Amino acid sequence: MLNLARTSLKTLLGLAIRAEINSQKAYRQLQRHLKNPLLQEKVGLLALEEKKHEKALKNLFKASFPHDELIIPDKTEESLLPSIIIKPSSTLVDLLEQALLFEKAASSFYARLSRRVKGDKKRLLQYLSRVEKSHALMIGSEYALALQYEDYAEKGIDKVIT
Repeated sequence: MLNLARTSLKTLLGLAIRAEINSQKAYRQLQRHLKNPLLQEKVGLLALEEKKHEKALKNLFKASFPHDELIIPDKTEESLLPSIIIKPSSTLVDLLEQALLFEKAASSFYARLSRRVKGDKKRLLQYLSRVEKSHALMIGSEYALALQYEDYAEKGIDKVIT
């Protein structure tokens, strides 16, 4: 398990970028399997936001280490930034629960990482922390609906409750 305080900023940014790439892919994959149009739109928005985070983190790396090559690992550190793993047997509730764990972990990760830098870099990481927290709130709401209405992934809420 990596120690956030002792691991280099270069390594942590690479891990964060990998986590953002992985979450984009997971959200896009989930989006394709949903039939509920509103939920598809919300999950698509999450994928788009994670893409923006990837770009912002790459820019942060370039600004912090202009002469170094960015190394993005093949996988992330699950103890810091857990992956969303989609299996054929995964239910919407399972996937939303994993996404909720990821977004909460990402929010915490960026908040803690922001304490290691200053100025614009600090503000960017604090911003990412807050955005990931807002993602967790949205996913939490969808998770509650999925728990209450078992066919929520298949239909819009107006069709589920009538």
